[in-house]
Amino acid sequence: MMKLSELSAAVFYAKKDIIKDKKIFFFISIAIIFATANLIIVNGFMDGIAADLVDNSIESSIGHLNIYPNEDERFIDGVDFKEKKLASLDSVVAYSSRLSASGTLTFRDKAVRVNIIAIDIDNEKKVTKLLEKIDKGQTLESNDRNILISYRLAEDLGVDVGDEVAIVFENGNIRTYRIKGISHTGIYELDVGVVFMTKVEANERLGFNDKASIILVKLNDKSLVETKREVLMDELGVFNVRTYVTELEHIVKSMEGWSKFSNSVISVGLIASAISVGVIIYINVVHKRRQIGIMKAIGASNYFVFIVFMFEAGLFAVVGVIGGDILGYYGTKYFETHPFWEPMMKTWIRARFYPYLLYNASIVSFCITLLAGIYPALKARNLNIIKSIWG
Repeated sequence: MMKLSELSAAVFYAKKDIIKDKKIFFFISIAIIFATANLIIVNGFMDGIAADLVDNSIESSIGHLNIYPNEDERFIDGVDFKEKKLASLDSVVAYSSRLSASGTLTFRDKAVRVNIIAIDIDNEKKVTKLLEKIDKGQTLESNDRNILISYRLAEDLGVDVGDEVAIVFENGNIRTYRIKGISHTGIYELDVGVVFMTKVEANERLGFNDKASIILVKLNDKSLVETKREVLMDELGVFNVRTYVTELEHIVKSMEGWSKFSNSVISVGLIASAISVGVIIYINVVHKRRQIGIMKAIGASNYFVFIVFMFEAGLFAVVGVIGGDILGYYGTKYFETHPFWEPMMKTWIRARFYPYLLYNASIVSFCITLLAGIYPALKARNLNIIKSIWG
């Protein structure tokens, strides 16, 4: 073990050696700082995008809990009874049932298959903001006989608000509707080939009374979804209840994949910066072979020499990590308070700062930079005293 005085001497030699060429020290430190900050900011953005996508999905398309038909059934039966039971549960803030059917929409000489989503207007407004996601025109009211269509469907058919279209329902029933509004939710499944109408209107055309394809449930505390899922299954006698976490698992996994890819790209820059550290220390070793030999001749141990050059790498790492953490923190906080509007998803995108971002980036940056110093430090440690002095 080295004495405290020897450690102090090693730090002194490393510090003196590393700052002798201030320009090189500055530029390499800046490279490590920016690479570390990038890890924090990019991961903050990935976490933010995932959180915003989840929030937008809950806001537009799903509830905290979602009741589906049993696997061998198309619809949930006895919807009125189940909604009365939901209304009696303290943890349930609101609920809304939707009915899905298929059909064909025709406009002039164009015809396209569509997914018809029938909504309980008053209840839907209590659970989601789906009916507020209007690009053009007006939203539906509870007594409406008009329809909303998704914006991509409107683009494909070349229709606009006020146009009349014919819908052939899956049972052969045909009716002409006026387009009251064009929706844009930012949710792919709801923005492609979808027609929205009231449940009252759909039931008249299809005869699916007291049935639903899904019942969305909003809780007073979404963190209780697992517990309340069991309660709903017992109280309502249903078996296919999914939490919003399960529904949105694909979004989280997708963001995790992108995060790994972006981290890989950023790590290349960080590794390049760390290699620069190793190259600089190696050049120091080559140019100071005689000094190293003299140090060994007057009593410096191989371990002491090794520690001196590892401290050099450590100083680069400390400066880079501290600077990168500060820059990454303020950069992430800036993008957290200055979100930007994403027109396709119809939502604000912002970064999110979490303490683990600092911990992860600091550990990765410090370790990579320190590892880069091992080879030149070993090279210095193994130099022969005589050959070093004589060159």
